[in-house]
Amino acid sequence: MPSSNSWIARHREGAWYSFVLIILVAVLCGGVLAGVNYAGHDAFAEADLRLDEAKGGAQRALLFPDASSFEQVSAPAVEGLNSVYQTNDGAWVFDCSATGYHGDVELMVGITSDGKVAGIQIVAEDETDGIGSNALTEDYFGTFTDLPATGTLTVGEAGSGETQVDGVSGATFTSNAVVGCLNIAFEAYAQLGGN
Repeated sequence: MPSSNSWIARHREGAWYSFVLIILVAVLCGGVLAGVNYAGHDAFAEADLRLDEAKGGAQRALLFPDASSFEQVSAPAVEGLNSVYQTNDGAWVFDCSATGYHGDVELMVGITSDGKVAGIQIVAEDETDGIGSNALTEDYFGTFTDLPATGTLTVGEAGSGETQVDGVSGATFTSNAVVGCLNIAFEAYAQLGGN
């Protein structure tokens, strides 16, 4: 039986005893958390990939609701192109990124099997609400529907081989990002044998 004169008994109410006890509990909790993180790292990464794919799959389905499947294909080397999917009936979905006002604007551009823009879906953006976001609306995206997926689009004055399209007033950077994503999709589409 321990003596009541032991160091622990004498210092149980002291600051050093409390400090050592807190440190031991913190080290134990940290070790448990590190062990769980280490053991579950692969599972967490796999779950994140499944979530990203599920979100992307839903957006692809919005572009082509009648498609029964989307198969990822090898993407050509086009700067800003993230991935390419083809539907069971020959339509294409291009995931593209272009620079907006507050960083990259990531969009999915759908191109029909006969080479026309089917639609645009937002994947990620951080543009200013009420300003840059005005160029990320269904109304603006709708101006590109049925546009042939060929050539180069520009918001500015068209040069040789370019087609001028309207931008959104006050949202020039974001309009350029949308048009940039369309141009990336058009270039990738051409490299994959379209138009």
